[in-house]
Amino acid sequence: MGIVETGRSRVFAGYFFRVRLADDEQITAEDGSSMIAALWRLARNLSARGLPLQCAGMSGQWRESGLSQNTGWGYFGPHQQPMHMLDDMPEDGGDEALDRAIREAVDGMRIGLA
Repeated sequence: MGIVETGRSRVFAGYFFRVRLADDEQITAEDGSSMIAALWRLARNLSARGLPLQCAGMSGQWRESGLSQNTGWGYFGPHQQPMHMLDDMPEDGGDEALDRAIREAVDGMRIGLA
């Protein structure tokens, strides 16, 4: 989380993710209101370089509860135990190829455009 301190006040600045690559290059992403939106933005920034981001939060089976929203913690598929959005997906993580195909199809739709 980004916190800016100015004098006596602390102000929330948003959610940030940073990945450091092997050559010490850093790729960052941010969103002012949602941690999962910042994670998806990071995935887009990485995919522009041909690097996939594979973690639980990128799956269509990832969900947050009202109390866990924007903490990084949530639930994955049928698993009852909470896990972090940056954790590896469980082995029975479902059909990621299908999730990816659905995301690509939705991204290509022109809903509401004439």
